Amino acid sequence: MSEEKSNSTKINNFKEIKTLSTGKIIIFSLPRMGMAAIWSIVIFFSLIFYVNILGQPPIIVGSIYSISLIVYAFCCIIFGVIADKIGKKKLLLFSGPLLTISFILLWLPPIPSESAHNPGELYLPLIIWLIIFLLLFRIASAGFTPVLYSMIPDLSTDEQNRVKLSMISMIMMNIGGFFGTIGPIFVMGNATKNLSREKVDLYYLTSEIGRNLYVQINFFALLIGIIFIIFFITMMLLIQEPNKKGNGNETLKEIFKDLAIPLKDKNYRILLISIFLFWAPFIIYQFLLLSLTTLVISFRGNEFMIMVGIAFPIGMLSFIVWQKISQKIGVKKTLITSLIYTCISFSLILVFMIPMPQDIIFIAGIIVFTLCTCAMIGTMVFPYILVANLIDEAESKHQKDNKSLSGLYTGVYSMIGSFSSAFAMLIVAIGLEIFGPEEAIGYIILIAIIGPILIIISLFILQKVKLSDTQVK
Repeated sequence: MSEEKSNSTKINNFKEIKTLSTGKIIIFSLPRMGMAAIWSIVIFFSLIFYVNILGQPPIIVGSIYSISLIVYAFCCIIFGVIADKIGKKKLLLFSGPLLTISFILLWLPPIPSESAHNPGELYLPLIIWLIIFLLLFRIASAGFTPVLYSMIPDLSTDEQNRVKLSMISMIMMNIGGFFGTIGPIFVMGNATKNLSREKVDLYYLTSEIGRNLYVQINFFALLIGIIFIIFFITMMLLIQEPNKKGNGNETLKEIFKDLAIPLKDKNYRILLISIFLFWAPFIIYQFLLLSLTTLVISFRGNEFMIMVGIAFPIGMLSFIVWQKISQKIGVKKTLITSLIYTCISFSLILVFMIPMPQDIIFIAGIIVFTLCTCAMIGTMVFPYILVANLIDEAESKHQKDNKSLSGLYTGVYSMIGSFSSAFAMLIVAIGLEIFGPEEAIGYIILIAIIGPILIIISLFILQKVKLSDTQVK
């Protein structure tokens, strides 16, 4: 392939303004689309798969997920440093294939023994399998997702081009998430046509529905794994990494000294604390979404497909609205606006505590899910644009050292996001253990009460993030 061409202009013979064309942005976003499909299965179907279908204790499964996310967090910053030293694409060559293999095997664990085994009892071979392949999946993800993100500041230096890049990437990720969700949701809808709204039995050994879901989720995991590899290879062949590697001769002491740079950045610390707090409610919501719609809103059959058919198109249109808002009031104020909107959307789930006819519950469920989808899209787009702006500031301060900090800063960003996810999963595990995996009140409290409280606290902290005059918009 010919060398990648990006629009660039020299400023003062030092700073180069780089932008990516729409076509290049789409190609760069392909693996993110595949990754979104993978994460959709992992996030939305993990608890249903391991707790409801395979019958494992929620506190055990949740704790394993929390620990794996902590491992992921530390690996993010380690891989971020390595990426800056050896180059991002070299690290992606290792992490991409490992991610695919571990993801597929995650959904092929040993089935609980039929002899004296009941739902809620721990089955050790299955737990060992989950630990091994979930850890491998997290390690590979740490070497892939944040490293891919860290290429953004190197490929694009213009803020509005970054907004465009982020928007297109989020659209691609939303498409990936749609297809990663729509297949198993279609299976769930088809399987639950004759399932009682009052009593839900999905346990593999006693439920034909559970067995069908097990097989179909495996099929979609394999299919999405293959698609991800195809997208990954396409991006690696067509996107050229800027030649911006750090000094490979740095000592171990110097490397550890570099690790402290993001944490010494006061603005960045404040932003990370805010992200930690507001990201946890989104993880809680995502992990509990399928259980929420099945157990609380009591969707059955084609109702799942109606929900997806309404919420996703409206969510896609909300990209345009959020982009227009960001152009008028700036990225930071748009993020604050989207978080306030998220608080309202999550709080509306409290309405399902009111006794209502099922038809009214169904309509209310569609409306609330659609509002939450638009809220998530707005909140997911803008944090990394702020991160990229702060990376520019940090690299300008270390210009005389010729340091590349994008991988390091992105690694810390991903690390904090992972700590937040681990925190969220621990809340979910404790909540489901206390209330039970089939009790509606637990899901309502976790999403509609705890979620908004965390977001409100994060909003007060986010206000303290200061941007330079050139970064306000």
